[in-house]
Amino acid sequence: MQVVPNADLVQTGGTITIDVLVTDQYNVPVRGATVLLLSDRGSATERTLFTGADGRVTFTYRAPAGDGTDGIRVAASSGGYGSDALSEHELEILVLAPPPRKTVEPAPAVGVSLGAVIAIAVVSTEAGRLGLFNLVLFPLYSRLRREEVLDHFVRGQIYGYIQSHPGEHYNRMREDLRITNGTLSHHVRTLEMQGFVKSRRDGIFRRFYPEEMNIPQDQGTRLSDLQIRLLAHLRRSGEGYSQADLATALGVSQQTVSYNLRALSRHGHVRAVRAGRQRKYFVLDGLDA
Repeated sequence: MQVVPNADLVQTGGTITIDVLVTDQYNVPVRGATVLLLSDRGSATERTLFTGADGRVTFTYRAPAGDGTDGIRVAASSGGYGSDALSEHELEILVLAPPPRKTVEPAPAVGVSLGAVIAIAVVSTEAGRLGLFNLVLFPLYSRLRREEVLDHFVRGQIYGYIQSHPGEHYNRMREDLRITNGTLSHHVRTLEMQGFVKSRRDGIFRRFYPEEMNIPQDQGTRLSDLQIRLLAHLRRSGEGYSQADLATALGVSQQTVSYNLRALSRHGHVRAVRAGRQRKYFVLDGLDA
C-alpha cells in the first residue's frame, strides 16, 4: 500500500488530501478493498472508503486545533469489515498554529506615522495576519524546515543510499535498508518535496536519483531480484525445471514463480517445454535455435 499526502505540514484547521493506492503482492491494484483512516487529533471527511478499479482512494484530512504533530494510521483490508488485512501505514503531519491574535493598544496622539497606522490596521484583520504569516513567517519556517530535513537519522540514511545507488528501485531500497514500507514512503516523499531527490517510473518500478543527476533516458529491460535468481537457477541444469521445483528451490510460492516466469517469457528470456503432464522451463540463451 502506498500512502502519499500532498503536504506534510498544514495550518490549524486547514486541509490536505491523502492519496492511497492498494496493490496485491504482484503490484496489481486491488478493487473493492476497504481503506480506514484514523487520526490521533485531526479528522477526515470520510473515515472509510472503498478502492475503485485503479485501487485508489483519496481522503480529505482536516488539521486539529493547536500546533504540534498528528499521527495518522491508514489500514487496508481485502473486503468488508473483519476481512483479511492487506497492509498498514503510519505517517505524521506537522500542524502549525497561526500567530496569536494581539490586542492593539490605542496609539499616542503624537508621533504616529501614516505607515504605522496602515500597518496596525492590516495586522489587526484576519486576512492581514494570514498574509503576514504567509509572507514572512512561513517562508522562514520553510527554509529552516528544509535545513532540518536531513537531520532525521533514517532520512539521512535514505538520502545517502540514493546518492550511492542512483537508479535503484523502491523495493530494493526497502530491503537493503530494512525499514518498513510506510517509513520509506514518508521519508522519500519528504526528500522529493524538499528537492533532494527525484524519481521516475520504470515499468512496475519507481527509481530514485539525486536531484543534481541527469536521469538516463534509455535503461532497457530491468529484471527484479527474483527474476535474476530464477534465470541463474535455470542455467544450472540442461534438463529444465518445473514451477514446483523452482518454488521449492527459491523458497517462494508457486504462484509467484508462475507470475515471474510469464514476465520472463514475454521478454524472451525463457521458454516452456511440455514434458508429460508438466511444463519445464529453460533459459533461451542456453537452447539451440
